[in-house]
Amino acid sequence: MYISESQYIFEKQAFKKLLIDARMHEIVYAETFSLIFYQAPENDWMPEKMHLIIDAPFWVGDKSNWEKLIQEEEGIIEMEDNMIAYELANIRYHNLIGVQKIDFLEKYLCIFLEGEKVLSIAYYNESDYAWILEDDKDLQERVIVGCDGIEIFSRNIPADAI
Repeated sequence: MYISESQYIFEKQAFKKLLIDARMHEIVYAETFSLIFYQAPENDWMPEKMHLIIDAPFWVGDKSNWEKLIQEEEGIIEMEDNMIAYELANIRYHNLIGVQKIDFLEKYLCIFLEGEKVLSIAYYNESDYAWILEDDKDLQERVIVGCDGIEIFSRNIPADAI
């Protein structure tokens, strides 16, 4: 499936509208990370609670510094999930949970939080999706913006909402 440039812009704007000014209140790990955000909805279609499910490589801060953190002198240790959990818990503990800004770069998405913390999420992954932002309604009614590694898609967002 192909998403035209105008649809892609709509999807990015929808993602931003759903997440900017939201606050990350929960962190869940079960093979993938799920960050749970809350905000006061501006209108009927916007949910109060959103889950950002991440199944792609992601990191906190500068990518080169992140790669140094997960290395040991004698080789790379598979510590990424532990380090990510630590960083996310630290962000949550220090209450740096408000989403300030979102940028869609060439290879990854950046979510800027309070305290100059940045979560970067790659668009690619070996599974069916890289990331999905969704509410917890029934599947047919669920508001969704996601990335399948090639395209950004959405469901149940009114065309006039953005």
